[in-house]
Amino acid sequence: MNSLLSYFMNLISDIGYKDIFDVILVSYAIYLGLRFIEGSRAFNLLKGICVIVVLFVFSQYLNLNTVTWVLEKLLPSGVVALVIIFQPELRRAFEDIGKGHFLAEGAIDDRTIEEMASDITKAIKSCSEKHIGALVIIEQQIGLKEYIDNGVPLRATITSELLGSIFWPFSPLHDGAAIIKNNRIEAAGCFLPTVSNHKEVARELGSRHRAAISTSELTDALIIVVSEETGTISRAKSGNLIRDISIEEVNKFIINALKKVNEPNSNKWRFYGKK
Repeated sequence: MNSLLSYFMNLISDIGYKDIFDVILVSYAIYLGLRFIEGSRAFNLLKGICVIVVLFVFSQYLNLNTVTWVLEKLLPSGVVALVIIFQPELRRAFEDIGKGHFLAEGAIDDRTIEEMASDITKAIKSCSEKHIGALVIIEQQIGLKEYIDNGVPLRATITSELLGSIFWPFSPLHDGAAIIKNNRIEAAGCFLPTVSNHKEVARELGSRHRAAISTSELTDALIIVVSEETGTISRAKSGNLIRDISIEEVNKFIINALKKVNEPNSNKWRFYGKK
């Protein structure tokens, strides 16, 4: 016991001011990196990588030779793969650092969920009655940062008037999607990927519906789309399109989606307070 205590005392005595500053600097850099990718699919990928690293450590500790050998062969090539996979995030990070936006944060609207859901539902209903095409996406557990970044940033309070005006014909933003994140309209005019196999999608569906279906395969977001031709309201989920849903169902879906992202014990890994 005395020897262990002496070891820790000697270890502490060897730590200087430079070492403390070094640890703080590296920790802060890791914190910024995690905060930057937390809103993208890369964050979920990072969690998977952490699981593999933990598995590698345990395989060595338990002398699992086969598992250790496989992971040792995969990890070197995995470093190169990571650079390729994270290329969009790395590019955006350097761009944000150069623009001075890396630490920028916005305020959260503190209105009740029912009020926000009512405004979103009202805008969707108005678009449906007037046959105005619309695509509204509410972020859930999987981040939509890569889609938000290719749109026009708004970071605006949710109102039915603003949301409805985004999709008004001849509006510069009416062709893209409006993405809602952290209780605000984060961006509009966001262009989404379209489905690769068009034969599996009904021929009468337009680009909005195809983009909604494709995005629902990649994320868990609530995706509501309004048909410009028929005014029909649909929901895209898990690669499928649930068509002709009522406005009451839309309001219910929106309330549930907003409640899910505002739960205190959200499934997201959080390393800092909500933005």
